[in-house]
Formats: sequence, structure tokens, C-alpha cells
Amino acid sequence: MSNSRITFLRLLLSVGVSALVLAVAIVGVSAQDTPAHGTDFAGELRIAVWGQIDQAVGRPDVSVVDELFKQWQAMYPNVDLQYDYIGGTSVAERFTWINTNLLAGTLPDAVMIYFPGPDVFNAVDLLYNFQDDLGQANPYSSNATWLEDFPLDGLVLSQTVSSDGGHRVIGFTLSGDSGVTTFAYNKTMFDEVGVEPPKTWGEFMEIQQKLKDAGYIPFQMPMAGPLGWVWNWAEWTIREQLMADVVQECDFEEPFNTLNDKEVVYCIVTGKFSLDDPRLQETWRLMKEWSQYWQPDFLAPPPDADLFAQGEVAMINTMNLWLGQIANNPNIDFEWGTFYQPPVTPADDEYGNDVTPRRVGNLGQAGSGSVYFFIPTTTVEASPERFAMARDLIQWVTAPDQLALWCQNQPIPCFEPGTPIEQVYSDPTMVVRMRGFFEPGAYNNGVAALNWATFDRSLDAEWSRLFAEYMGGSMTLEETFEEFRPLVDDAVRRAIRAHPEWEADTWQ
Repeated sequence: MSNSRITFLRLLLSVGVSALVLAVAIVGVSAQDTPAHGTDFAGELRIAVWGQIDQAVGRPDVSVVDELFKQWQAMYPNVDLQYDYIGGTSVAERFTWINTNLLAGTLPDAVMIYFPGPDVFNAVDLLYNFQDDLGQANPYSSNATWLEDFPLDGLVLSQTVSSDGGHRVIGFTLSGDSGVTTFAYNKTMFDEVGVEPPKTWGEFMEIQQKLKDAGYIPFQMPMAGPLGWVWNWAEWTIREQLMADVVQECDFEEPFNTLNDKEVVYCIVTGKFSLDDPRLQETWRLMKEWSQYWQPDFLAPPPDADLFAQGEVAMINTMNLWLGQIANNPNIDFEWGTFYQPPVTPADDEYGNDVTPRRVGNLGQAGSGSVYFFIPTTTVEASPERFAMARDLIQWVTAPDQLALWCQNQPIPCFEPGTPIEQVYSDPTMVVRMRGFFEPGAYNNGVAALNWATFDRSLDAEWSRLFAEYMGGSMTLEETFEEFRPLVDDAVRRAIRAHPEWEADTWQ
């Protein structure tokens, strides 16, 4: 992942001039004089899709998108709807493909994307702004405005507001109170050892020691290979719990309860988020202490064998989109369940507190499927007909009836926020399996984005590299932080230069 992000920076520099020329060329592009809804759409429409959604067996989160696309095409038989598969296999490689083609002006007519970050939705000159459309009726809905089609007062849209207040990406809303990430555990193994899912970090460590004494690998934490980035979920959870006061201090503009790129940079410039904060270093120390219970050679790519399915590993990271890999695995002959990462309490650590851990991952109540769509401005400029079709397609898939179909096909269905898990699932087995997604709830408790990637993905890659050096013992905690310090300073300077509208010279 680190190499992919570094490659992206080089590509960014190489196409910077082209991007500037493109931005100048498309200033003022509008959606006026485009064919209206109801026109007999015809011609080719190309959509860049995240993975082979038309062949995604066992992935209802994306296969239903393919179904919705085809339903729309059936209404317009003269449209030739084609998919372009986004290049790469890892998240970093796919972001590199999207960003490179976005800057080069070579994206297809519309894009289906997972996990859009500020580098995407803040590309205000390169993506079409749906702001005016949201204030008008969606032709596929009975609501007065398209904005009303998005549950929970359009919360999914507020999470991706552009730097100028516009809306460049449009996503699904999975109503509920569930999170996305959690730990899966071998309940049969837990019962054998005589332990229950932990309530505190201290209990978590004690349980793993008992599992280790019984001859099991307590936890599988890959730090290399395709899932070499999942360690960050745990680190992020600890950081935002221990530094909850920092999150609150830096959250100064809407949408509140989450941090954007401006707020994180402000947080660093004013010293509120600092590498000198002992809680930040304590986060890494706790992770290293935990690593004694991880699989041997955790810094190397994990084996192809599924050690959790084989009953050799007691716990693994999982998320709602991966549940089918466990639930449908014929080799799993044991009971299993989920629980969320427990809090670091005052009894566990000198920096612990009683704050409920924030849920890492796109919030369960808004966009937990993480599927969004955008239209490059090159489409608007090149073909009013294709633009009109792309916008109409996005309005179709996000209309209430289609959203209901999408919700029904998710690993965790839509439900009213605050509903107890026992009312969502009547089967006690499902309650055990899904509890980790529900407790603690995610509604108004999602990750705040106190993270380097919030304003600079390449900086986050260096953070991961140094973390691996520290975990491998080649660098001390102090050495890694000192090497990272000038990288932070440089990234902050770049961010401020890129955003003069922040007026960072007035920050105190």
C-alpha cells in the first residue's frame, strides 16, 4: 500500500500541469441544455465500477448495484451501458487509478467508488456538483426534492461535503445503528478456554493470554499482503478514544462530530494534535504490547491458508462486507461471534478513560456499504447526452424504492437507529454473530477522522511504514516519531498552500 501511494504522488506531480490546464478549461461548465428526464436516451454510457460487480458472487453490497444498473437500462433499451473495471486490486491501487485518470481527464462517463476521501470530493473543478439537483425533484421519487430521498436528513451526504460546500459524490444510506468493522471470534474455542468476549482492554489481554496458554494463536493481525492495512483500525480506535478531547477541540465547523482536512491541519498547526502528545505514543506502545498475541511472523505476508477457518486462530478482523467469507465457509464447523474492540479504561492504562470507543469505518447509519457515485466534469463538457444519462442513472439507483432493494440485500439490513439487536434478529445465533456490529452503536459515534490520511494519503503511508519499523524492532518509538515529524510539517505546508481559502495565517 505504501508503494502504491508513493507512486500516486509521483503521478500527481507528472500530471500536475495537465490538471491545471484541464481545470481552467472546464471552469464554468454547467448542466444546462441537457436532455431532460423522459427523453428517449440512446447511445453508449460507460461506468467505471469498483470490481467486477456483474460477477460478484457472494457480495450483495455490489451485486445489487449491478442489478439496479440493469433495471435502469431496461427502461432505456437504446442505451448501451458498459462497465470499465477500475484498475488494480488493492484499495490504494484503485484510488491511484481513479485519481490518475481524473487528473488526466480520461475517466469514463461516471464512476462507482468505495470510500471516497477528500482528495476525491474536494476536486471541485474536476467533479460535477449535484448541489442544484438535490434541491429539485428526483424523477424517480414522490418526494419534493432529491435531498429528501436520503434518510436521516441526508447524513450520508454531509459526510462528503466538498470544500466549497457542494456535493460531488452521491451515496447509499444504510439506516441503522451498526458499525462496519469488528472482531470475529471462535466461540467454541472461547467456551473451551472458559472466557467471554471482553468488556475492557485489560480483559482483552487476559483472554489472549489464556488462549495462548491453551496452545492457540489468539489473534491474526496481518501487516503485509492484501490486508496489511487492517492494523490501522485498532490503532485508530485507541487513538480517538484516548484523544477524545482533541477531537472535540478541533471540530469547529459543520458537519460536526467528524473532522475534515481543514480541521485536522488546523489541529496540527495549533498544536492540539501533536507528535509530542504522550497519548499518541501510548497508542503505539499498546499495539506493540498486544502483538505478543499475534501470529508468528506477522510482519510477513500471511499464509494462504485460512487459519481462523481451520480453528487455529481465535480472533480476526472482519467487516460487514466480509461476513459471507465466514458465514458461507463450509470448513467452519465451530460456533462464532463478533465483538467490538474494547475500551482502554483507567484501570488498564494511565491514559485510559471512560469514553466509548468510536466506530472505525464508514458509519453504519449512513453509507456503510461505502458505495458512492460521481460524474467527471469532462462528461458534462464532452457530451450533454451522456451527462444527462449518467445523472439520471444515479438518481434512479438512489431513489427510495431502489434504496429499499439495496438495503434488503446488505449483510446487515436497514433498521431504525437505536433498535436493540434482539429486535433486528430473532435468531439467538445471529445475535451472537452480529453483536460486534451493534455494540457500541455507530449512530453519532463514528470515527472522527483524526488521522493523517484525512488530509494527505501519502503521509499516512509513511506512518504505516514507520509503524512496521517500530513493530519489527529496527527503530525505537522515539526514532520513528522524530523521522515522521518533518514529513508532517511538509504535508501541512502543502495542504495550506493548496487551500488559501483556509486563511491559515489567522489560526491561533
